[in-house]
Amino acid sequence: MVNAILYQAKTGCQWRMLPVEFGNWNTIWRTWSRWRDRGTWQDVMDLLRRKLRVAAGRMEEPSLLMVDCQVAKGGQRGASFHESHGKYMLNGAKRTIAIDYLGLPVAVRVAGARMHDVRAAQELLAEVLPSAERVSTVMGDAGFRRMSGPLERAYGVQTVIKHDPDRPKGEFRPLRPLWKVEAAFSELGRWRRLGRSFEATTASATAWMQVAAVGWMLRLV
Repeated sequence: MVNAILYQAKTGCQWRMLPVEFGNWNTIWRTWSRWRDRGTWQDVMDLLRRKLRVAAGRMEEPSLLMVDCQVAKGGQRGASFHESHGKYMLNGAKRTIAIDYLGLPVAVRVAGARMHDVRAAQELLAEVLPSAERVSTVMGDAGFRRMSGPLERAYGVQTVIKHDPDRPKGEFRPLRPLWKVEAAFSELGRWRRLGRSFEATTASATAWMQVAAVGWMLRLV
């Protein structure tokens, strides 16, 4: 069942096109739906991340989180959560990710593309920080500078905003260690189910990001 779901995430095929060796596609879809609703994929993400952190000589839980957002073009017809995004002129979804210093995914969240990056990051962190006792610092780029005050007041964490004042306009320069967030998005982008946002609900879109994160970390264990 797990192999079937990982195959679907990696190839991006339709449910009905799953190879028959995996079994009945409808049974697999129902199992995936149950695991999505129970938060199973987040639990597996946590287990794998802790194992990898310990193997790297670190504590199980991180003390630093780095956040960023990405806009994905919507591929769902009919009713969905997708919204227009003025800057990129597309109808789609906003994906938000929090990673640790090693670049491993801690949590992911998907919302409509119109949501501001700061609000998207705040809503993700509101799910993570209450139970993340070791986290003392959250890091983001200049686009998240309005996030610092609310986070410090609500959770007592320090917010570090990284920026490059000497960067010429329009030129990309990686910021250490924030480049690891872009690397994480790149790794998840290898999973073709995430090539576009094909889901009709934020719950399903978030779950597929979690599945891809699990598949990525399984390769590192």
